[in-house]
Amino acid sequence: MTNENSTKILNNVLETLIDSAEGYEKAAEVADRDTFKQFFTRRAISRRAMAASVRNEIVGLGGKPEADGTILASAHRVFMKLSAAVQDNDEAAIEAVDTGEEHLRKKMDDAMENDDLLAAGKAVLGKFLGELRADGRLIDHLEETT
Repeated sequence: MTNENSTKILNNVLETLIDSAEGYEKAAEVADRDTFKQFFTRRAISRRAMAASVRNEIVGLGGKPEADGTILASAHRVFMKLSAAVQDNDEAAIEAVDTGEEHLRKKMDDAMENDDLLAAGKAVLGKFLGELRADGRLIDHLEETT
């Protein structure tokens, strides 16, 4: 376990958190209902706060935090725009954020199971797991009701 390995793992999660925040922001733009717009906006703010915590941990380890999301997320946002154009906007937004959240939870779980992630990094990520799982259940409920 080294700071460099831990930084790489945290940067991987950071990219995905940035992607998640941007995905929620896009979902808020395309959603029809105000309640969905508000939900997505709150989640975007939450993901940005998580990203800031991870960024601080990376800096604390002497690393350089990633500034952008992933290329895959850019493609996902393009898909989301196209989906919104041909589907009910609420449904398209919910499906897109559900896909993104599943990806984020997997990244978090993988990072937590990685022996190269230092205990301090695991502590930072561990604070977010409950919220991520609760958000996943809420999104599943939204999918069922739309």
